[in-house]
Amino acid sequence: MRDQLEQLVELGLHHQVTDFHFILYHGSLRVMMRGRNGMEEVQSALLDLRLFHYLKYIANLDLGNCDKPQSGSFPLDIHGQTLFFRFSLITSFDKETGVLRVLNNHQNITLDDLSSEKKQTDVFRRWTRQRSGLIILSGPTGSGKTTTLHALLDEIAKIGKAKIMTLEDPIEIHDSRFVQLAINECGGFTYEEGIRQLMRHDPDVIMIGEIRDSYTAKMAYRCALTGHMVFSSIHARTASEALKRLQELGVDKQEWQHTLTAICAQRLFMRKNHEKERICIYEILEGTKLQSVLENKEIFNHEDIEVKIRKAVEKQLISKTAAEGDLYAEAF
Repeated sequence: MRDQLEQLVELGLHHQVTDFHFILYHGSLRVMMRGRNGMEEVQSALLDLRLFHYLKYIANLDLGNCDKPQSGSFPLDIHGQTLFFRFSLITSFDKETGVLRVLNNHQNITLDDLSSEKKQTDVFRRWTRQRSGLIILSGPTGSGKTTTLHALLDEIAKIGKAKIMTLEDPIEIHDSRFVQLAINECGGFTYEEGIRQLMRHDPDVIMIGEIRDSYTAKMAYRCALTGHMVFSSIHARTASEALKRLQELGVDKQEWQHTLTAICAQRLFMRKNHEKERICIYEILEGTKLQSVLENKEIFNHEDIEVKIRKAVEKQLISKTAAEGDLYAEAF
């Protein structure tokens, strides 16, 4: 089974896959992979039901209690490189579904790599020089939020004058210059407990991998309010929808006015006619435009992420098919 797993991983590395999705239904196994071309089905030669059970075993899941959602991690050596994986399992009425995520196959991305627009890069670099505030990145799965967050932290670490701590689930990009804490809900180390412990170590810069609930939203707000620079992400399609989502989680607009520096929505596409080159499109709400939204005022001359995607099609940077797939799908 290890040989089949290595073949699957090598296929994933070739296609720059972030995760594999397994669906077991009535004894038949289907595997999809999420890569640079979106979700694609894996060739049948690699589909072996025993591989699915092997992943449960090496991820150290409780094989006698598979009705309960579980996840576990394991390393694998491929051609002299140690890769780390997380395997998550959920069982429904008639299916078992698993997701195998590759945690450390990311390339080293800097701020200058994120965008070809100097104006955009200058905005990012300005954020890394702030002493306090809260910056939220939004977008669906696969839009590059984690990559952008770590590029921002990389820039701060280069200066070397700030203590950086992160709280992630899971740690996808390892960096020895940060103190990185991994969420382990089964072990009782939740975002709530993680933020509590993190604050006892006097960080200057905090990265919270994702705002998922009311407690995390309120703690991100409080960390920024007490003079820390906080970066985080949230699942929302546009910057304005991200702000609505934050309000739904229990922090009102008036409170955000004192801490929220910027909201950035983003999408990741393959460049048109360039199979291996990708382009990230950003929408940013900050400064007076952000304040106008917080005060329920109309904003002018602002292009949201959907407008920016359509303009990228007009400039022939991305294909119309890719754009329409993003604009009308619930997940990228």
